[in-house]
Amino acid sequence: MSEKVEDLDVRFERFYAANYPRVKNFAKLLTKSEEDAEDIAQNIFLKLWTRPELWQEQETMTSYLYTVTRNEIFNLFKHQKVEQEYEDKVMKAQLIGDLCDEDTSLLENLYYKEVLLLVKMALDQLPPKRRQIFEMSRFEGLSYKEIAEKLQIPLRTVEDHIYKTLTELRKVLMFVILFRFFP
Repeated sequence: MSEKVEDLDVRFERFYAANYPRVKNFAKLLTKSEEDAEDIAQNIFLKLWTRPELWQEQETMTSYLYTVTRNEIFNLFKHQKVEQEYEDKVMKAQLIGDLCDEDTSLLENLYYKEVLLLVKMALDQLPPKRRQIFEMSRFEGLSYKEIAEKLQIPLRTVEDHIYKTLTELRKVLMFVILFRFFP
């Protein structure tokens, strides 16, 4: 029994050595990421290890491996897209909450997309440095201290830019709210 397991181990090591670089390079070519390519290749060979009947009699399985790799990459891209959409929703919800001092009851009757468009337009009108600082804080999740260090400006300047930006955005939202409720 152990001789059979050792033989299987040796054959898998040969199979792995012959095919891993090819799978990894193909994944890297498509993902443009060394880390993602390694993860994909490792996942594929882990699955193959658990199913020796797929590779046991084969030295190479080029077309099968490329198909499996392609499918793993598609799954990765789908997963990344879902993550990005979720992050965007969370960031937008956080921004709306910040602007309304966590009192979102006034916004419940507003059209969400209209408000986001107005906020985006208001952000586009900001001076470039103020907009950069606000986006680093709210969209990239950096602390005021991290922003100050990254941009080599005083912490107080970062706080001032964020305060002024939130004040401007609150004015825009108040205008929308007043226009909505008192046409």
